[in-house]
Amino acid sequence: MVKSIAIFGINRTYSSVLVEKLAAHPFRILVLSEEFDDCPSLFLDCPDADIQVLNCPAQTGWEADIIVIYVSAENQLKLVNSIREFVTKKIVLNISELRREGSLNDEIDLESLLPYSRLINLSFIENVEGQLLFSISGRDQDALEETKAILKQAGIANVPYELSESN
Repeated sequence: MVKSIAIFGINRTYSSVLVEKLAAHPFRILVLSEEFDDCPSLFLDCPDADIQVLNCPAQTGWEADIIVIYVSAENQLKLVNSIREFVTKKIVLNISELRREGSLNDEIDLESLLPYSRLINLSFIENVEGQLLFSISGRDQDALEETKAILKQAGIANVPYELSESN
């Protein structure tokens, strides 16, 4: 069965790159029409991709197997409230910017707003060679493994890291 992946925030850097990489594989990609206006080249760049444009966040969330959220903090609460009832037991990938130590995180607490979803935090970085790498975290081991497999299939490498104790 082909996985449906909804992307909320298509016009932001990492989500548009993610869509381009996923479009080369057998995924059904769902985007909102209001967000898609900035990225019409995806249809030209990926003519064989299964990309569907929808105009309702609730419908998009309902139809998707996996939800990717990468919207501004001010739009995040509105979006989550519109899809909350449709994402129960689904993987929800929250793309966040890697922040410097001590910076304020202005994102909302998705775990409390989506308690029955399988929330995964996803961060992207580029290495010195320009290769896109990812780092994920979450509480649901199966969701972590599925997310890791999809991102690797899309050609994105996992960030190697070690846990260290602070001094």
